[in-house]
Amino acid sequence: MNHALSTSRYTIEEVLIQIDSTNTANIRNNAISKAQLTAYKRMIMAIIHPDDYNKIFPIDSVILSSLVSGVELKDELILKDRYKANFTINFNAIKVQKYFEKYKITYSLTESKPISLIPIIYSNANQLDIEIMWNDAWDKYNAKKNIFNLNIIKRLSLNNPLLSMEEFLSLDLSDEPIIKNMNNNIFIWANYSIDRDDLSNINIIIKNIFNQKIFTIIKNYKSLSNESDLELINRSVKNLNQELFNTWVKFTSSLDSTMPYKFRFTDTKLKNWHLIEEILLDIESIKKVSIDFYKIGNLKGTIYFSGDLDRLNLILLEHDIVMTYLGDYSDISLVKN
Repeated sequence: MNHALSTSRYTIEEVLIQIDSTNTANIRNNAISKAQLTAYKRMIMAIIHPDDYNKIFPIDSVILSSLVSGVELKDELILKDRYKANFTINFNAIKVQKYFEKYKITYSLTESKPISLIPIIYSNANQLDIEIMWNDAWDKYNAKKNIFNLNIIKRLSLNNPLLSMEEFLSLDLSDEPIIKNMNNNIFIWANYSIDRDDLSNINIIIKNIFNQKIFTIIKNYKSLSNESDLELINRSVKNLNQELFNTWVKFTSSLDSTMPYKFRFTDTKLKNWHLIEEILLDIESIKKVSIDFYKIGNLKGTIYFSGDLDRLNLILLEHDIVMTYLGDYSDISLVKN
């Protein structure tokens, strides 16, 4: 289990700054200012919904400095006409969250475990070349890991790589040993074709399974003037990757209102409850956890959470906690390994 997920996104490493100048006076402070702005942009791009980006960028330098809790200088090189440095910028998580809330920013509250993404493309012609370009594009746009971690599973890695669309979209994941996270998975079925106007088309069905809840998205991409197949595929995959990230942000973001959710813990091992409580209190969108009743094997309480029950369940599963809804309350426990 990773208990540091809620703070790791506020630490931005490998911020490389170069300033070409013969004036070295105050050059380190200038570099720090540039590093803070670069790190801030990287930090918000990885966790906020892109529709909210212009609400908080650009940012006033004084406000930005107030969000930074620490600056670490890893490497530094000062020459007559050049300054180079490698920084780690630490942001104050609480201040950043309050800043987001002030401007009503939609942002993800949790880092995902690797989500299995199975993107399959079929073409009546040039199947091998189209599939290679498709797989390469997914590898390219998932090279950088952030809060939304995709584990790309290629068609040939499946037990049956010759699935029809109906078989693929109804695939039983328990029959696929390569898939580790059974709670959150994404299926993408793409059909490449050329229409009567000699334009390339990619028709796509996306089946998202988050916390065992299913919803479907349909997309279509048509080649632009003088756009090659490679350019079309790269553009569509880049767009799809962003679309999936946006969906994850919406599903794991906080709401303005805080709702109470009753729970029961029936394990006789109190140390397991202490572990659960520690994780709960480290989740940003959980404002409070109260204990209403306790005796051995029967602990009852309330979680005050900014969001609905489905969202709470999704976030808890990413922290290896399962809640089973039973009506007036939910049983809470650690996920059994």
